[in-house]
Amino acid sequence: MGGPAREPLAGREQELSALQRSLDALVAGQSLVVAVHGEQGIGKTRLLAELAADADSAGIGVRFAEVSRSPSERISEHCPSVLVIDDAHALNGAEWLESLLRVPPSGPVLVALAYRDGCQWLPAALARSPWQVTRLSPGPLDTSAVAALMPGTPRHVCSQLVAASGGNPLYLSALSGVSPESVLSAIDPRGLGETPLPDAVLAVAASEVLALNEIQREVAYAVAASGAPADLDVVVRTSGLPEPAVLRALDDLVATGLVRAHGSRIAFRHPLVRAAAYQSAGVTWRTAAHRRAGEYLRAKGGPLPLQAFHAARAATYGDVAAASTLASAAEVVLDSAPGTAAKWVDRAIQLLPHGAGKRLVPLLGRALGLGGDLTRARDVLHQALAATDEPEVVLACARTERLLGRYTEAEALLARTSAPGAAAERAAIAALLSDTTCVDHAKQAIAEGDEVAGHVLLALGSVRAGESNVDGGTHWPAVRLVDGLPDAVVGDHLAALAWVELALDRSAEAARHVRRGLDIARGTGRRSSVPELLAVDAALALRSGHLDRVRTSCEEARAVATAMGSAELAALASAVELSAVLWQSGPEEALASVPAPRSPWWSEIAGLAVAEAYLAAGDFAACARHIADTVGADLSRASGWDQGTWAAHLAVALVGLDRVDEAAGFAEEAVARESAIGHFARSHVFAAMGRSSAARDEAARAITGGPVRQARARELLAEHLAAGGDLATARIELGRAKEGYLACGATWLSTRVRLTETRLGARAPRSRSPHGTVEALSGRELEIAELVASGLTNREVATQLFLSRKTVEGHLARVFTKLGVKSRMGVAQRLAARSS
Repeated sequence: MGGPAREPLAGREQELSALQRSLDALVAGQSLVVAVHGEQGIGKTRLLAELAADADSAGIGVRFAEVSRSPSERISEHCPSVLVIDDAHALNGAEWLESLLRVPPSGPVLVALAYRDGCQWLPAALARSPWQVTRLSPGPLDTSAVAALMPGTPRHVCSQLVAASGGNPLYLSALSGVSPESVLSAIDPRGLGETPLPDAVLAVAASEVLALNEIQREVAYAVAASGAPADLDVVVRTSGLPEPAVLRALDDLVATGLVRAHGSRIAFRHPLVRAAAYQSAGVTWRTAAHRRAGEYLRAKGGPLPLQAFHAARAATYGDVAAASTLASAAEVVLDSAPGTAAKWVDRAIQLLPHGAGKRLVPLLGRALGLGGDLTRARDVLHQALAATDEPEVVLACARTERLLGRYTEAEALLARTSAPGAAAERAAIAALLSDTTCVDHAKQAIAEGDEVAGHVLLALGSVRAGESNVDGGTHWPAVRLVDGLPDAVVGDHLAALAWVELALDRSAEAARHVRRGLDIARGTGRRSSVPELLAVDAALALRSGHLDRVRTSCEEARAVATAMGSAELAALASAVELSAVLWQSGPEEALASVPAPRSPWWSEIAGLAVAEAYLAAGDFAACARHIADTVGADLSRASGWDQGTWAAHLAVALVGLDRVDEAAGFAEEAVARESAIGHFARSHVFAAMGRSSAARDEAARAITGGPVRQARARELLAEHLAAGGDLATARIELGRAKEGYLACGATWLSTRVRLTETRLGARAPRSRSPHGTVEALSGRELEIAELVASGLTNREVATQLFLSRKTVEGHLARVFTKLGVKSRMGVAQRLAARSS
C-alpha cells in the first residue's frame, strides 16, 4: 500500500529491528505483545506509528484503540492483525485491556502498546499475562543520531543539543531554532533561574507540571527549588505545605515519572523539566521558598554550598550573614565550580554596604579567571592590584594576561613576586614565547614544591628545545604525577602534557589526557583550559588523518575562546586548523585564512602550514622568503621541536628554485631530525640530481607516519615511477594515494591526484587486466593482499593502514574474487608466483 515516504528514524535501529521481527512472527502465525515504555517525548508513539505503517504496507490490518473506550470489534475476527494502544498507562482499570492481556485471542494478533515510565499496574499485568511479550525501552538519542537528524549541523552543536534536550526527541524538536547555549545555561543547576528558558521550550517542558493539581504542582515547584537532587526534608520545608500532603504528592509525582526517588532524595527526570518547573513557579513564590529552605539549612548546619544556593536567591540588601555565607561557599567551590563561585561573590558584594565588599574583589577576580570570563577577570584583578600585592592576586592576574596573549604584561606582573607558583607561570610563558628559560623556570618550580606544573613544563620545555632525553627522562615523571593525582590538582596541566606526548608520537596517551582534561573542564566549568585542549585534540586528529574532526574541534575551540574574550586562543585554533584547510580546500583558501597569534610557538604552527601551502601552490620563492622571515634563512629561530619540518620544507622550495646543493644540506638535516618528512624532502633532492633510483627509495622510506603523509609520499613515489617509465606501478601508487586522501577527507589532494592519474592515462592507456592475475588488483587491494600474504590478520592490516576492519574485509573479498582463490594461502601463492 502506497503513501508518502517516511523520514528515517535515526538512533532507533535496534527498536526498528525488533518491531520487524515481531511482524515476521505475526505473519508466521504467532500472537504477541510489543510493549514500548519510556519517558514522555522519548518516541514511543513514533515507534508505534512505524510499526503500523510497516504492517499496513505488508497488507496486515491495523486498528487503533482509544483510551476512552474498548475496540468495537473482536480483534481475532481479522487475522493476522495489529492493535495499537498508545498511552496505555491511562487505561488503569479498563476491563477490556486487562481481559485481553489475560486471554490471548485464537488467531495471530500483535498488540502494540506504549506506556510511560512510572506506570506500575501495566508491567505487573504483562508479567502475569500468557502472551509472548517483547519489551522495548527507547533511550535518549546520542550525538550521532542528532547529527543524522540535522545534517550540516556542526558536531559540537549536536553535542550541545543532546545535553540540552537529554536526547529526548520531543525536547529536541522544541529546541529547533533556539540557541543550545542559552538552554544549557538555563538548565545548569549551578545557575538555576538566572537565564529564562525560551517560550517555545518552556511551553513543551512545563506541560506536565502545569497539568498537575494545585498541591502536586506546588510540591513539584518545591522539588525544583530545593536542589538537584533534593533531600526529602528540605522539599517539605521549602514547599511550606503540611508534611503528609507533600509526601502524598511526591508519591504521585514519582508514579507519573515526572520525578525520581533515590532513597530519601528526589530529582526531576531531566534538568530541562526542572528548569521549566522552577520558572513556572513565579518569582515571589520562589523567593519565599528559598528563604524557608535557607532558614532550615542554617538551623540544621546544612552544606555551605547548598546554603549559598538559597541565599543567593532569597537574601536582600544589608544581609551581612548571607553575604558571609556566599563568600565562604565561593572559597569552597572555587576550584570545582569557578563560575558559580564568581556569581556568589558578585551577589555577596551586592548585599554589603558600599565599600564593604572590597575585600572580596580578589576572590571575584580569581573566580572569573578560572571560569573563563577573561576580560572582566582582568579588569577586576587590576582593580584589586591597586590595593594589594597579594601573591595570589598577582599570579591570577598574570595567568589571565597569559590566556589573553598579553605576554609582556604577564611577565611584568610576575616580576612583582617570587611566591610559590610564580616559577611555574614564568615557565608557561617562556614555553609560549619559545624561550629556552622554560626549562630553568620549571626546575625552580619543582624545587619550590610545585611538582605537577614543574615536571609537565620541564618536559614541554625540553621537547620544544629538541632535547633527545625527553621520552625517558622528563616525560615519565610528569605522567606518573598527573595520573596519580586528583582532577582538581592536574586539570590545568593536561593540555601541556598532551602537547609533549604528541611531539613524542604517543598519540594514545595524549588523547587520554585530552579527554580527561575536557571532562574536568566541562564538569567544573573551568572553561579557560577548553580551547587549548580542543586545539591539541585537533592536532591529534590531524596526525591520524581525521580532517573533519580537526575542523570541528577547531570550530568549537574558536567559539569558546571568543566567548572568553581571548583572540590569542582563537588564533591557536585557526593555526592548528590551517593544514586541514590546505588539504581539504587548497592553498588559495589556506593562504587567505592565516591567523596571527602572538605566541612564537603557535605562530610556528601556522607558519609551517603556510610554507606547505606555498609549496602546494608551486610558489617556491614565496615559500623560501616566508621561511626566512619566520625562522631565519638558516632556521636559527626555529624551535628544536619543528626544526626538521622547517628544513624539509625549505629543501623542497630550494629544489624548486634550482638551488639543489643548498637543498641537499637542509634535506640531510631534516632526515636527521624528522625521518619521514626528511626522506620526502631528500627524495625531491635526489630526483633533481638525476638519481632516480635513490629518489624512489627515499619516497618509499617516507611512507610512514599519519595517513595523509603516507598518501603524499605515495603520490611522490608515483611521480618518480612515471618519470622512469614504470607507468603500471605508478598507477598503483597513485591509486593508493587517492584512497588515502579520500579516507581522510582530503578533498583538494584527492582532486589533484585524479588529475595526475588522467595525465598518466593519456601517456599510456591502461589495458584491461585479466582476472586471475595480480595485475587485476587495484592499488589498495594489492597493498592489503601483500600484508595478508605476510601473515597479518585483518585487524592488524586495518591498524597498519588506518582503515576499519570491515573495509579491509571488503577489499580482501574482492582480492579473492579477482585472483580466483578462496583462502589467504591462495593469495600468498599468487603473489609468490608473480615474484618468481
